[in-house]
Amino acid sequence: MEAVTCADTTIRMETWRTEDRQVNCILSAKCDAPISNYTLCFSMLAPCEVVEGATSKKITAGYIELGFDRDVLGTGQALAFTLKYKRNMNPSNRSWLPKGAYLRLEDGSILPVQIAPRGIDQAFSTKLPEQQADPSSDELMLVPAPQSWKPSGNQLDVSAGFKLDRSWEGDGETDSAASVEALAERNNIGPFLHEDGVILRFAINEDLAEDAYELTITPEGITLSASAAAGAFYGAITLLNLKLIYGGTIPCGHIADAPRFEWRGQHLDCARHYYEPETLLRLVDMMALFKLNRFHWHFCDDEAFRLEVESYPELWKKSGMRGEGRIVPGIYGAADGPQGGTYSIAFAKRLVAHAKELNIEILPEIEVPAHSWAVLQIHPELRDAADESGEISVHGYLNNTINPALPEAWTYMEALAREISGIFPFSHLHLGCDERPPAAWTKSPTIDKLKAEQGLKTADDVQGWMMDKLASYVRALGVRPAAWEEAAKGANGGINNNAILFSWTQQGPGLEAARKGYSVVMTPAAHAYWDIAPSSNFNEIGLNWAGITSLADSVNWDPVPENEPELEGKIIGAQGCLWSEVVLRDANMETMMAPRILGISEIGWAARANKPDAETITQKAACYSKLFSAIGWRQDVRD
Repeated sequence: MEAVTCADTTIRMETWRTEDRQVNCILSAKCDAPISNYTLCFSMLAPCEVVEGATSKKITAGYIELGFDRDVLGTGQALAFTLKYKRNMNPSNRSWLPKGAYLRLEDGSILPVQIAPRGIDQAFSTKLPEQQADPSSDELMLVPAPQSWKPSGNQLDVSAGFKLDRSWEGDGETDSAASVEALAERNNIGPFLHEDGVILRFAINEDLAEDAYELTITPEGITLSASAAAGAFYGAITLLNLKLIYGGTIPCGHIADAPRFEWRGQHLDCARHYYEPETLLRLVDMMALFKLNRFHWHFCDDEAFRLEVESYPELWKKSGMRGEGRIVPGIYGAADGPQGGTYSIAFAKRLVAHAKELNIEILPEIEVPAHSWAVLQIHPELRDAADESGEISVHGYLNNTINPALPEAWTYMEALAREISGIFPFSHLHLGCDERPPAAWTKSPTIDKLKAEQGLKTADDVQGWMMDKLASYVRALGVRPAAWEEAAKGANGGINNNAILFSWTQQGPGLEAARKGYSVVMTPAAHAYWDIAPSSNFNEIGLNWAGITSLADSVNWDPVPENEPELEGKIIGAQGCLWSEVVLRDANMETMMAPRILGISEIGWAARANKPDAETITQKAACYSKLFSAIGWRQDVRD
């Protein structure tokens, strides 16, 4: 809708947190003529309620529309009102204050509202001071820590880069070096390869694992040994890191290295915030610098379905943009919009190719049965019309769960699984299955009939039956299924079908699943969720349901308990996650990941004995602050 334009009209909303966990607001205006018959629209981080001063007219999750008894706003007048988060949530930092406010007038026109939060320290900074690693020290400031490092006491000037020994004829190794050179150049940390550089020789060592490498660094030159292109790539990545972190003069010695886990992942939620395609390419580059090798792409959730699939085009056409007059309102600061975007299949294939060059595979996620609110607004046939369950999700969405008793649901899920699996050659598909609302399916006639037919007693049994059936279909496509930890629920043992489970609430569910034979990726929120605030400072951005997740927390854990070494073969790795409820712009992603992404790099690669403690990871992060700055990765962006 067209915005009302008036150069002399300024609408302002002051906001602040009170000591009793409430949010106070004062709405005021400077204008030539009073404003009347209006609705105030904005978003909160989670569902809230009005304590006093206004009337709630509409609520969708954290999005709220308010009316006022005094329906006139003009110069010299102000309206005060108070909000409170439901479920006794604590608005612990600036992310919890109102976002994206505007007025909707009676004729449908829009007036923007300036939000003025109180108590924000504009000088607040979380950026670590940049520090250059000392090449004379025996401690190697490399992230992740190698399996073995034996310093010789010498140093080598590599400031000009590295020159390949042209006597080498192997294609895979030289391709790996070229990939690292391209990575360095596009991220402003080159050159890696240069004719005036130090001689870099490749050597084949068939005894090394595919991802393993050895580096012998002497004053005369460098030898990189590997059995495959992957190992050569990781060895070259190590050299690139050392060159930058040590300021061009690196310590000599011998590195013998290999990853501890096969799955070293980073997840990104692109449903709650649309990230520009170039941002995703930059993230994959960052992952490569830290030897991460799995990008978990979460492009659909309650708020949007962002991949431009051909099987259900209305999904992305109607949910990709949010704001005034759209299916998805101005949730998470979108204001009147339109805000958002979608990813073409052509871009998805470009991202796959970009990642593949960096030894990274992409895991797509389709997210069923819950977290499907936007999908169900567009395709209500995926829900039982007679269902009176009225489930409310943890994020505040009403009726967000697909009904697996309906044939239409299976047509939908199988079509998406088939098409999306065909786009991503990794041949793994994440099916979601987290946070089904407790009330879901409790008052559905079709679910009751399904229970009777299949001998199911509880909603968890229904979910287990559904996930098992869907995973079986996925396996028939030649694709390995994956899901969140809840997919193990149900009397039939859950999803089965050689599925990978991701343990997110804590490590306990993952350990239990591993004991039952599942392959597990550990991603516990208290240690690996970058959307959790890194400190309790009010100037931070982030959530708090898992406490705080500091840089030290990111390394202060181990995926496999020391007293259960037999689980080492079932716990296949670790992953960092960034959910995007508090993300207002792409640069927030960089701030929230840096420097904590260093932690998941260490957890996924370094041996238990070599994993850094809190003091060491802080020292390393100070050294890597230089790398973040060099590549333009923002470390200090606030909303």
